[in-house]
Amino acid sequence: MATSWVLGSGGIGLAVAQALSNQGDEVHLLSRRHVEDNFSTYQLAGWHWASIQASLKTLPQPDKIIIATGMLWTDEHPPEKRLEDLNESRFLEAFTANTLITAAVIEYLTERMKRNTPLKLLTVSAKVGSISDNKLGGWYAYRVSKAALNMLVKTTAIEWQRRYPMSAIASYHPGTTDSTLSQPFQARLPEGQLKTPQDAAACLISVLDKQVTPEQSGRFWHWDGSEISW
Repeated sequence: MATSWVLGSGGIGLAVAQALSNQGDEVHLLSRRHVEDNFSTYQLAGWHWASIQASLKTLPQPDKIIIATGMLWTDEHPPEKRLEDLNESRFLEAFTANTLITAAVIEYLTERMKRNTPLKLLTVSAKVGSISDNKLGGWYAYRVSKAALNMLVKTTAIEWQRRYPMSAIASYHPGTTDSTLSQPFQARLPEGQLKTPQDAAACLISVLDKQVTPEQSGRFWHWDGSEISW
């Protein structure tokens, strides 16, 4: 039985946890909200570095980790449309949700892994975090924090290849999924482009199983299995 950690219980995170549990994994879900299901759940007061790592200390060693946390907007801070909209608190919130959670998990793991540890880690990024794909601009804090997440993944993969050659890490673009994050923008989508959380989870697990390998560590995957350029 594989042991899986899932961080985040939004649309994608909860659906991934349920799907992995249904396929027989021992699932441990970390979330800011209370969740009742047929797997272990751990409620955090907030996504703070120390709180995350304290919770991880209570978990068994994982075979798979899926980090499905992210923030595009809040009631106080909608996505920025122009440079005059930039502000410090918005950037700090975005980096905490979109970058630092993954960094906290990586730092925690690194001192506890062994050279032959066959770990897979997939963190949910976004295509708008691709520098080469940025043609529209806007959404500054979200784009920048997801681009930073992608660099974290790539740089971690280089070090893990030397120290933990049996492990793999990847960034992942899930496509637009029916969730709180995407709700304000769903009306603009062409028909058929909005995924259910269950469909998004199935795509994510397929990529995790087939493409997150030591030979392909440090890559950025689209939900359909194609590679996204940085």
